[in-house]
Amino acid sequence: MSNIGYVKQTGEHRYEGELSGLLTWRGKIRLQPLTGAVSANAPEMEVVAENGAQIGTARVRVSKKSGNPYVNVAIKHPQIARGGPIFANLGPANDQDDEEVFAIIAN
Repeated sequence: MSNIGYVKQTGEHRYEGELSGLLTWRGKIRLQPLTGAVSANAPEMEVVAENGAQIGTARVRVSKKSGNPYVNVAIKHPQIARGGPIFANLGPANDQDDEEVFAIIAN
């Protein structure tokens, strides 16, 4: 598992930060609520690059082990993830003191 960026929670289902640990792409991103879900399994958030392009989705999951919620991210843009999505989770950022800052940890 590797850290591919950071985000800071700015509201419910809202995060802003940067992807920086990828070889092919680096830039600012935001996770924002996705409206108009068509099913119960639809993602709650979309991942948007600084140019406004949707580059992925995110879902709130619940850990089977701890019962705590976490955010699972799928980056699917062809400039970033050629051949398949990059899956990651938001987790505590070890090198940050701010509890609202999360590392984007690739699975």
